[in-house]
Amino acid sequence: MTSSMTSDRELLDAFLQTVDAEGYDRVMFAETRDDRLVSLQQGCRNGLPPSALGRDWHGADLVLRQIRQVNRPLRWNELCTLGSRGVEESRLLHEGHALGIRSGLVIPLHGPGTSVDLICLGRGERITEHDESIRRLYGIAVQYWLRRRDLHDVTRPDSPRLTAREIECLEWCKEGKTNWEIGEIISTSEKTVEFHLSNAIRKLGACNRMTAVVAAIRAGAITV
Repeated sequence: MTSSMTSDRELLDAFLQTVDAEGYDRVMFAETRDDRLVSLQQGCRNGLPPSALGRDWHGADLVLRQIRQVNRPLRWNELCTLGSRGVEESRLLHEGHALGIRSGLVIPLHGPGTSVDLICLGRGERITEHDESIRRLYGIAVQYWLRRRDLHDVTRPDSPRLTAREIECLEWCKEGKTNWEIGEIISTSEKTVEFHLSNAIRKLGACNRMTAVVAAIRAGAITV
């Protein structure tokens, strides 16, 4: 997903081809606001995904409340174990099975306010995704998401003036490191890392670490 792609169709085809090569032939894109499903589209290798009514997914809203608190990709079987699994949450898994999904990932991408976009990657066979594969797919999904946003918003925000330490901390956040782990890596205290990240979050107009990383990538301050 490079900056040379200038249309939704071209970008989507490249994304679907990339994840298909990783073994995921079922792709869905969801937009959520205030813990509610706004739209749901099912990916199709033969063209742009057809629109689908998100409200047909019983139990999705219950799971979305939990997903909004998560800043990492989730394995499909983790979806309904974030909290206690009830009837509606179990029904959501059954509906996924009806689409032929036996394993896969749900990748939350946090936008401004309460908006969270989801990219759902599924496959018909039951496997356990390894951490390295999850990190690679997460990077691919973020690149697709950011480029698609740029195509729909030709005005790109000015790159914020982040310090070298702020950028360094964001880079390690992107790798999934905790504040304590970042402190150990760059030889400083956890509190100092928290200070740098708080400043970066403020400068980027973000609401948490993950949205700050996404904003920094989009602004060109760090790379995927």
